[in-house]
Amino acid sequence: MRMISLNFMSNARLRSYLLPEVERHAWLVLGSWKENSAFSAQEEAKKFTFNLMAKNIMSMNPGEPETEKLRREYITFMKGVVSAPLNFPGTPYWKALKSRSTILKVIELKMNERFQKMSKGQERVEEDDLLGWALKQSSLSKEQILDLLLSLLFAGHETSSMALALAIFFLEDCPKAVQELREEHLEIASRKELKEESGLNWEDYKQMEFTQCVINETLRLGNVVKFVHRKVLHDFRYKGYDIPCGWKILPVFAAVHLDSSLYDDPHQFNPWRWQRSSLCETTTSNFMPYGGGPRLCAGSELAKLEMAVFLHHLVLNFRWELAEPDQAFAHPFVDFSKGLPIKVHKNT
Repeated sequence: MRMISLNFMSNARLRSYLLPEVERHAWLVLGSWKENSAFSAQEEAKKFTFNLMAKNIMSMNPGEPETEKLRREYITFMKGVVSAPLNFPGTPYWKALKSRSTILKVIELKMNERFQKMSKGQERVEEDDLLGWALKQSSLSKEQILDLLLSLLFAGHETSSMALALAIFFLEDCPKAVQELREEHLEIASRKELKEESGLNWEDYKQMEFTQCVINETLRLGNVVKFVHRKVLHDFRYKGYDIPCGWKILPVFAAVHLDSSLYDDPHQFNPWRWQRSSLCETTTSNFMPYGGGPRLCAGSELAKLEMAVFLHHLVLNFRWELAEPDQAFAHPFVDFSKGLPIKVHKNT
């Protein structure tokens, strides 16, 4: 299952197919923004990442009734993921179980439709999505494919959208960083204009150096994924403690990312810290927003690409401000109590 995900989000596919898709979906969201009217930046970020994942996982188009229905069911599902497991009508947990069942039925319906098209040789080229890859290039069972698609819809949507919302939140309070971002992206846009090119390419993405500093700092300070669950495979000793085989441990990333012995003034949003060679060469044990080792997030490069492309068009086209005070909190997933309401103004 991991190999399917890695191959589908390979470097070559990121360059040739996913980059234009990310840019198209970013424009669909940003193009709908209206000046001087308050809206939830968190909801817009979720719309962007969900539509992108639904399109690339199952070829579902944004804005269509089927896609919107699935998105609403997914919101209900997420609200119950971390709720008390009280399985009786009306509770968030009960609603989440119903929504999960509905989501799986949609995925199963898509899978059956694809089976029929494949048997008749009618599958379209544009349906070269993750579902197609799983059906053609794996020996996974139907249940395993359902689990894979649901897992990636969750992983590819929830964390990336919150990271993007956090970037908007941190940048709103750091005009100097916004200005430097805008200058970097204006330079990229100017070069493309001289070459009469349209649409971002991989070379443009690699020029977004300060943007990567902003992304790193957002992930370090925001800690969208605060910890992971691991099972101890054999007895071991750590800092004087004996950890028995079979125990569960929770490596807490936030404890590392906010460690003052590793990062100066760790609670301050400071993207310039990543321009120092010492941090650029930081080992994975000091900076691990996507985990590490053999369990490193398969979609980490796609997630960073999404943030960079969205920020590119955001800073070139808009200025923004909080419509009312809001603050991120963890319960245990990171969230904004008011959805991060903002107002935007178009750049002239």
